Formats: sequence, structure tokens, C-alpha cells
Amino acid sequence: MSSKKLLVIANVSLLLVALLLALIFFEVQLIPLGKATATLKEEASCQVEWRGEVNEFLNIDQCCLEARKQLSCEQQGKWVCQTGQGDVLKYWLNQAAYDYCQRQRIWR
Repeated sequence: MSSKKLLVIANVSLLLVALLLALIFFEVQLIPLGKATATLKEEASCQVEWRGEVNEFLNIDQCCLEARKQLSCEQQGKWVCQTGQGDVLKYWLNQAAYDYCQRQRIWR
């Protein structure tokens, strides 16, 4: 192979590596390759439970922030995030809300 062809191949390879590094640096999220993607049909829902009273939490971003502050999140039909046991503040998230929260920067 001629040296010009090798130089072109090397330059194109370095350009692709530089592009990939730039995407990583700017935290660009690409679609997962090689994995199936599915859309959830249910809407994100968050509820707050305190002493047996359950209320809808309408701001999903704020819900993610508050749920992340809890020590544990476990799946019990829905996802429940809480600190401690018994009569404590609980955040109930359906699967769509939990998936949304996990994609947020605060959850990582």
C-alpha cells in the first residue's frame, strides 16, 4: 500500500476518534446501539406518602430530586424510595417515572 493511502486512512481514523472524544466530552447521549429500545406507554407518575396519606407529586423533576435523597429505592409493584422503615416519608414512582429519573444527572 502506498504511503499516501496509509496517511489518508490514519487521518480519517484520527478524525473519527476526535469526534468520538468530543461527543463524550460534551456528554451527548446517543441511542444505544445493539440494544432494543422501547417506548413506555404509561406516563410518568410520582406520589408522595406521609402517614398513610398519598398525594400526587406533579413536578417530576422535583420528585426525582427528592426521591434520590432517600437511602433506598426498591421495586414493590411500583418503585418506592424511602429512608428507614415504618411511618416514614415515601416516594412512589411508576416504571416510567423511575426510568426518567435514572436518566437525570442527579441520579448518577
